[in-house]
Amino acid sequence: MFPIDHCFSAYWAAVRGNRGQLDLPHRILSGSVTFPGEAVLHDLAREVTHERRPRFAVIQSEYFGGRGDQWAAAFEGETRLTPDGATINQAWAAPGVRATATMDEFDVIGLGTFRSNPDHLQAYVALCTELGV
Repeated sequence: MFPIDHCFSAYWAAVRGNRGQLDLPHRILSGSVTFPGEAVLHDLAREVTHERRPRFAVIQSEYFGGRGDQWAAAFEGETRLTPDGATINQAWAAPGVRATATMDEFDVIGLGTFRSNPDHLQAYVALCTELGV
């Protein structure tokens, strides 16, 4: 698991020349959220896992004071595994994360310890601006 955002994926898509998009659910495409959906994420997952068709999930959540929303999609290679409206737990379950008797997939992965993206992702905002993406 590693934190990403839209600027991260847009930057690497531009640098690598991969203009493709992942098959994202309609809810994500039509929403107001800027979701990382560049197909370069598939390329990066393939390189990290050394699998031709890696299983991976892309998730995003926005919460404040216990209220918020979430968006998620899981893939095997470029094929989406999750339906429109999938939850983060469904997206993590698709590539093989399993809930336990006391923890759901979100907690098994350790997402409860994160409150925001790491500061190093801020550098990608400027890099995208420089590239015009």
